[in-house]
Order: sequence, then structure tokens, then C-alpha cells
Amino acid sequence: MYDIQELFRWIIDVSVIQLLEGKKIKKSDFIITENYHIRLGEDIAKLLIGKINSNFNAKYNYKNGKNYSYQIIMQDNLQQLANFIMEKKKEFDFVIPKMNLNRNDNVELREKILNMTSDDRKKLGINKSTFWYIKKNLSEGKTPKIYEKIMLRIQ
Repeated sequence: MYDIQELFRWIIDVSVIQLLEGKKIKKSDFIITENYHIRLGEDIAKLLIGKINSNFNAKYNYKNGKNYSYQIIMQDNLQQLANFIMEKKKEFDFVIPKMNLNRNDNVELREKILNMTSDDRKKLGINKSTFWYIKKNLSEGKTPKIYEKIMLRIQ
């Protein structure tokens, strides 16, 4: 039998990736202990814990069309396992809904936007300030918020 936590470890990974992509973590956020171990500083550790907590408490369609947080889903799966081990149930199945990662950026889209000229923008009917904002964030390595209406025009 494998560790139950492995079924939910990806939530931690997603949380770290979200902080990295949001440029929330920098080299100075790490500290080196007297034993030469590298650790997160207190402030960034709190930020990471907050992000993990937020992701664990996000609601997803789980049973009977109802929305539950991953925290509740994990508890339910553990209860089912306990019932199976105590022979109250003959079988069980872990059910873990997929997290919806709404990504509106990828390498191709980034390059397309960064290479877009002012004339291209005008032809697509994209507002000058909106285009400037998106392009600025992309050039700084940030993930810009691109509304669906604009996304449809760009793609």
C-alpha cells in the first residue's frame, strides 16, 4: 500500500509553481542553516503555506454533483480506506477530482504576443493600453491576465 499523501502531493507542487510563475519567490528568500541546509525564509514559508491552504480549500465537483474542498475529499477517501481496513466495506476506490488549472499562457502564445506589431493589434481590434499591459507583463516574465474576448482574437 502506498502513502495516502502521495495522492495529494501534486497540490503542493502546483502551489510552488504558482508562486514561481508569479515571481513571488526570489533567491534572497532562501536561508542557509549552520549545517548548510537550504531552507525557505519565514515570510516566504508563510506565503507558500497560504497558497497550499488556498489550493486545498478550493471547491471541486466530487460526489453527487456537489462541490467539496480537497481537504474534505481527502478526509472522505481516508474514511473509506478505514472502513475497508476494518472490513466494514468490501471494496473502495480513491476518487480525487482534477484541479482546474486555468492557464492562458504558453510559449507559442507568449511569442505571438511579443512579436505582434501595433498594426497587428489594430487589425485584431485590441485596445492599445490592454495590448501594452499584456506585452509589458510578458516581457517582464510575468503571467498576464488575458480576458477570453482578447484571447479569442489573438488565437
